[in-house]
Amino acid sequence: MCLSKEEGGLGVRRMREFNVALLGKWCWRMLVDKDGLWYRVLKARYGEEGGRLKEGGGDSSVWWRMICGIRNSAGLGVGSWFEDNVRRVVGGGTGTYFWLDNWVGETPLRVQFPRLFELSESKGATVKEMAERGWDVVGGAWAWRRRLLAWEEESVSECSSLQCDIAFQVSTSDRWRWVLDPISSYSVKGTYKYLTLPTTPVETGLYDAAWLKHVPLKVSVFVWCLLRNRLPTKDNLLRRRALHQDDITCVGGCGSQETSHHLFCRCDTFSGLWQCIYQWIDISFISLELVRDNLHQFGNLAGLQRYTHSFLQVI
Repeated sequence: MCLSKEEGGLGVRRMREFNVALLGKWCWRMLVDKDGLWYRVLKARYGEEGGRLKEGGGDSSVWWRMICGIRNSAGLGVGSWFEDNVRRVVGGGTGTYFWLDNWVGETPLRVQFPRLFELSESKGATVKEMAERGWDVVGGAWAWRRRLLAWEEESVSECSSLQCDIAFQVSTSDRWRWVLDPISSYSVKGTYKYLTLPTTPVETGLYDAAWLKHVPLKVSVFVWCLLRNRLPTKDNLLRRRALHQDDITCVGGCGSQETSHHLFCRCDTFSGLWQCIYQWIDISFISLELVRDNLHQFGNLAGLQRYTHSFLQVI
């Protein structure tokens, strides 16, 4: 039987995704079975830092580098799929790292508050240790390398508010939860199904809006990459392992994590450009959270003549 080029390519991708799901099983074991033989062997070989096995650098085995690549969700085109589906369920709080583990919110606190993590002198503290020191705004848990700026103090208040409803269960051990299957935990079959799901396509109309005859080609290419989240923003560079986790703050200096949506819609440094544009064309406009939503709403402003829509899309 002969396969077409497209069918052959699909088969290769499916095999790769199956291997990724299989290797993900090892990543999961490295999290939940820290008393097991494999974890102890790898710990003795590569060492441990922040509750995680170290990557080991260039002298590590190919197999271990592949495992670390899966753990860091590198080069799969589906985002940080492993970290996105792992949560730490806090019991007594003794086995959960306050900054490093994903235990409150959608991402670890080191990602939600990168500047605070950078300044903290308690990067390796557990949740229980931080709670005992006091994690309210003026609590003893917050130890910094220098005095905080005004906006950094606001970040402390925001971070502290996330812990308001935390209730410890002293008799229960902390555990990991696999979001895709909270009951049965990690499975190769379930993960493979998740990895092979078709990604949500960008609307055809938005693709068309990127390719306008009055717009220079390089600008259209840029917008097309922006809509597909393919620009080299720091969150994308982190997924490609081109940046360290500590270097993902916005280039504008606002302290937030740098993503395409943040840079083009929410950043205090760059959002002033939009205000200049609104004043220039004399309109009132409320920016939305997502790039595609902004493009769709701005290019089709209700209340204006239809012939102006193409003019707005060019802008």
